[in-house]
Amino acid sequence: KARPMTAPRQVLPGATYLVTRRCTQRQFLLRPGKLVNEVFLFVLALAARRFGIRIHAFCVLSNHYHLLLTDPHARLPAFGQFLDSLVARALNAALGRWESFWAPNSYSAVALATPQDLLDKAAYLLANPVAAGLVRSAKDWPGLWSAPDRIGTILHAPRPKHFFDPKGLLPETVALRLSAPPGFDSAEDFRTALRSALADRERAESKGR
Repeated sequence: KARPMTAPRQVLPGATYLVTRRCTQRQFLLRPGKLVNEVFLFVLALAARRFGIRIHAFCVLSNHYHLLLTDPHARLPAFGQFLDSLVARALNAALGRWESFWAPNSYSAVALATPQDLLDKAAYLLANPVAAGLVRSAKDWPGLWSAPDRIGTILHAPRPKHFFDPKGLLPETVALRLSAPPGFDSAEDFRTALRSALADRERAESKGR
């Protein structure tokens, strides 16, 4: 059964979560574009590497993001703080703003217990652009979106030219592997199941409109 993470003592090694965060006042501060896409992917890859987080799927909409991830070392709070802080600083600098970037108390991390939970939430987050009526097929979303076919592959995130010091300590490129979550025999097993679950959810969302 899925349950919300409400206290640090609930962060357990090896748990898998659906993580969500919303922009302040639901502003479109994550609107798709070259800079937003590059900054978020680079910081996500950097945070995942730094805190040993395994990323399975992600979707960044204009005013919120979703991640499906596994936290082998119970470092989810530090990962989330690093990700949100650095994304906010980089994009606020680009937008010339100083206000809060994220909505207070909008961070959510729901622990997922079974492979079916994981599959359902992965399909849910990938179908988000369709559910919002933004595109007919989620693959057409111009923002950051992890296609099921990329499960088991490595994404290369170059350091954005904006904000990040080229002479600083951060690497020029960070590799981000999209892995299968626990409970699936292989990347191909999860890819196949996710393609089918996503197609079902997209059809359901289309019929509902």
